Amino acid sequence: MIMSNSASIVNEVEERLNNEIEQLKKDIWRVGDPEKPQVAFGELFDDEQTQQHYEGLAATLKAAKKRGIVTYKSPILLKGAHDKVMVNLVDTSPMGNK
Repeated sequence: MIMSNSASIVNEVEERLNNEIEQLKKDIWRVGDPEKPQVAFGELFDDEQTQQHYEGLAATLKAAKKRGIVTYKSPILLKGAHDKVMVNLVDTSPMGNK
């Protein structure tokens, strides 16, 4: 069966999002607290490697929150206004890429 162009685009977007969420887990460990998987949004946003990787960090975080991968206590995340909001990984098991 030949995949339609729109289905192909959806698959590409889903794959990109999955890759970004996997990288997000690593970045929370790398940038945040070395003892537990949490980081302030502003600290994550200001990190140079993070800035280079994500097309939209807030959108990736929102998708990760909807999937139950991260938690944070704000309906939205905006640079400046929400810099101190803590982003927490739900799975607290240490990752190899701390």
